[in-house]
Amino acid sequence: MGIAKKAKVGEWAISYDGSNWTPIYVPAPNIKIEHTNVASADSGRTEDGRMHINWVRRDIRKVNLVYNAISGKEKAEMEALMQGKEFYFRYYDPHMENIQGNDQLVMISEFFGYTGESNYQYYSNVHFANEGGIFTGFSINVIEF
Repeated sequence: MGIAKKAKVGEWAISYDGSNWTPIYVPAPNIKIEHTNVASADSGRTEDGRMHINWVRRDIRKVNLVYNAISGKEKAEMEALMQGKEFYFRYYDPHMENIQGNDQLVMISEFFGYTGESNYQYYSNVHFANEGGIFTGFSINVIEF
């Protein structure tokens, strides 16, 4: 039966080789996408108050997937696919360029990344007991290399 919903082909997926995509569960709409930049250690303010930045890398993406409720079985599947692994990650991002889908325009972006931390709260072992109970607030971070 399950709680979460698997993504359509082409959306919300991972691939270990860049060509064979495995759909993941569609996260809650409140995912957080961060863009960060990395400056070298010798960046900073000089004595005259001027800022000097030597960029090492710009626009590194971090996508925080959040699942408001997910069964233990679904959570275990996501962790087996992603936790502590490196993979290509495809996700829906409304701020990226349109890519022509089957018969509609979709906003899909992808990058090679890894998972950082994940966390969750165990909610119930009574509901969905045959699927490992219910977990709430399950989140997992995917960070671009």
